[in-house]
Amino acid sequence: MSKVFKQTASIVLMAVIVFSAFAGLTFNSGESADAAGYPTGYPNTYKNTGMGATDIVGVARTQIGYKENGVGTKYGYWYIPSFVDQPWCAMFVSWCAAQAKIPQTVVTRFAACTAGMNWFRAQKRWYDSKYFGGKYTPVKGDIVFYSDMASQSVSTHVGIVAGVKGNYLDVIEGNSTNASVCEYTNDNSRTLGSSYVIGYGHPNYSRTAAEEPTKYEVWQVSVDSLNMRKSASTSSALVTSMTYGTELNVKKFSVKDDYIWGYTTYKSKSGWVALDYCDYIYGNIDGVYYQLKPKVSPKTVTLYLDYTKKLTATNGLGGKYSSSDKTIAKVNSKGKITALKKGTAKIKLKTSTGTATCTVTVKNPSISKKTAQACKGDSCTLSVKNTKSTPQWSSSDKTIAKVDSKGKVTALKEGTAVITAKVSGVNLKCNFTVTKYPTTYERFTTSKEANLKTTYTNKRKNIVLIPKGVLLKVTKVQYTDKYSFGYTSYNGMKGWVIINHCKYVCGTIGNKCYLVRPYLKETSKSLYLNEPYKIKLQSPDAKTKFTSADTKIAKVNSSGEITALKAGKTQIAVKSGDANLSFNLTVKKPTLSAKSAGFLKGKTMAVAVQGGYGDIKWSTSDKNVATVNGAGEITAVSYGKAKITATINDLKLNCNISVYDPILSDKSATVKEKETKTLKVSQHGGDIISWKSADKKIATVTSKGVVKGIKAGKTTVTATVDGITLSCKINVKAAS
Repeated sequence: MSKVFKQTASIVLMAVIVFSAFAGLTFNSGESADAAGYPTGYPNTYKNTGMGATDIVGVARTQIGYKENGVGTKYGYWYIPSFVDQPWCAMFVSWCAAQAKIPQTVVTRFAACTAGMNWFRAQKRWYDSKYFGGKYTPVKGDIVFYSDMASQSVSTHVGIVAGVKGNYLDVIEGNSTNASVCEYTNDNSRTLGSSYVIGYGHPNYSRTAAEEPTKYEVWQVSVDSLNMRKSASTSSALVTSMTYGTELNVKKFSVKDDYIWGYTTYKSKSGWVALDYCDYIYGNIDGVYYQLKPKVSPKTVTLYLDYTKKLTATNGLGGKYSSSDKTIAKVNSKGKITALKKGTAKIKLKTSTGTATCTVTVKNPSISKKTAQACKGDSCTLSVKNTKSTPQWSSSDKTIAKVDSKGKVTALKEGTAVITAKVSGVNLKCNFTVTKYPTTYERFTTSKEANLKTTYTNKRKNIVLIPKGVLLKVTKVQYTDKYSFGYTSYNGMKGWVIINHCKYVCGTIGNKCYLVRPYLKETSKSLYLNEPYKIKLQSPDAKTKFTSADTKIAKVNSSGEITALKAGKTQIAVKSGDANLSFNLTVKKPTLSAKSAGFLKGKTMAVAVQGGYGDIKWSTSDKNVATVNGAGEITAVSYGKAKITATINDLKLNCNISVYDPILSDKSATVKEKETKTLKVSQHGGDIISWKSADKKIATVTSKGVVKGIKAGKTTVTATVDGITLSCKINVKAAS
């Protein structure tokens, strides 16, 4: 059975036995004589250590050289006896996992590559390959999945990662070259960036017995001669030299003189070597891989004065932290940031393998009210938000208003005083006005039915319903985030009414007019690019201004009409009179209903732009493979691959198309009575194949395309794939 047939057939097998990866099959315990005829050599002589990654690779290495014959393999028979002659790369991985005593919860047992790939994705133990945008570097014990079609939806082959050498995977695979178990260490199709590599399942091996050595990494000298020095410095004394290809167990690291240094032992001598002249092979130290570029988390952070934040660094051993502006934010050697002054600074973690940054925005604390008013003899309490320090309160004129240590302000006589809260070196001010107690009132008429309420707070309850057109005398006004409340009486009952629902007639309170304050009907919204929207401002003042915090994400005109420009988040500031309001906006990119698809020649499918506003232009990279019309309807023309692109507002959205054109291996075949012949369908994309014999008395056919001669005669066997029927004329000859 050829490699090409095996990999194509594995796609068919995926649809037939997907259950095998999830349904807890009972696997055969050995290579019984009940299925004599397949090779049983290459026994597993490896002794398990309890380290999952080490053990599965150790078991796999004992099988290198095993080769199938015309009957099948021991791996297929072990999985299910009836699978003895099926494609076996996935069953080889499953067999190795079982031999290594790895639980099915860590490495599932699977016979179809796509089923295994989907299982790792469901377990959230999956990493995309670098060709598909991933940044993960695989380690020993990972399961690598391949696709002949460079597609992430269908896997056609699988193997076990033994390590990484430079850009090449060191991988052991079953059902590979010449239908045998092979190890590849320098194969151009098995590189970190190869389109053949889809991604990696990263099994959750027991951490009590780690999948990699937890106290060292293995590196290999990549130059003719490399010096070992007494300390991590180019000026340190020479200890010894190593030649090209020497493998080193590195136990700790340091960064100095723009090199990353590794401490190792070579021929009983210990010292430091510059790892810039070595290739990483495998391993980690306490779970951290120091050959990779550093990362910090989070990448952006907002802090208030005196607040701190500890950055989490990955692969940052020996790194040095620095701040672009130490007056705004400082950082210590362990990544702890302290906010010092309002502004923006970048925190950088630098190692010899690269840099990682975190943008820090420092904000001042804020006072609860910038302006306040009270009548003589009344009081109110101010507070400072977003601070860990205790504010120091003071009044510019203690004869007008006094303030205590907790921010309680008492109105003493008419006038204006500035109440100041000093916190973290910043002065926060509130203009406090003392007025006479109201001796007049305002008149409002209910413009619709309105409830008289017990209070203006969230605990308010209805007292009585006031009809439309009632004239109310309002003696006090209280503003909340959304409504303006007026204190009044109706039919001898006193309470609060929402004057947003009333029409102002005339009057003042203490010579000041308390009208309805503007408010937003909606305070947040998610929009797609170019989706029209107008901010819904209720009771706007004559002087209203709209401002976008980030005009690259969205702009807003003087009428509050928003234009969404770029995916991201921003805030629209709305200043209407003395009301300062904010509107939170999220802008989203449109998406395609499918990023990839595969279907048969002559078939059609429709792809839609979700969330698109504007004209859509459709195009195809190869009209000979697939065409697309103005409505996004794709037609498969011929076998191959094409990219369908929807262009909207200069944004390009792509869908990778694979077109399949089923081909039956034989148009006619001759078999003898009781003998079999296997027919194969290629270029079918993994769709289920329905097999049928026109005359079962002459020849039968299984669901896997195995034709068996029953008696001499002629008949036709058909294979139907997604409505397409392929035929093979069968001639059964009498047994000699």
